[in-house]
Amino acid sequence: MRPGVLVTIVGMAAATYLTRAPLLLALSDRPLRPRLRLWLRLIPLAVLPALAIPMVLLLPNGSPALTPANPRLWGAIAVLALTAARANLLLSVAAGVLVVAVLRHFGF
Repeated sequence: MRPGVLVTIVGMAAATYLTRAPLLLALSDRPLRPRLRLWLRLIPLAVLPALAIPMVLLLPNGSPALTPANPRLWGAIAVLALTAARANLLLSVAAGVLVVAVLRHFGF
C-alpha cells in the first residue's frame, strides 16, 4: 500500500472520530427524547436511498438509465419489493446485489 493511501485513511478516520465523538460523549449519560431517538434511528434509512438512487437511475455520463437492460434497476426493484414485504433490510440489499451480479454474469 502506498504511504499516501495510508495517510488518507488514518486522516479520514481521525476526522470522522473528532467530528462525532464529542456529541456522542456529551449525550451518552443523558436520556434522549423519544422523538429525537426516532429521528436518529431513521437517518441511515434516509441516507441509503439518497446514495443509491442516482447510481440506479443514471449512467456514469449523467443520462437516464431507465431501460429493462439496466441490472441496477432490477436490483433496486428487488430491494424495494423485499423491503415492502417487510423483509430484513440487510437481506433485501444482499438480494439486490445478488440480482445485479447474476444479471451482469449473463451479460446484461
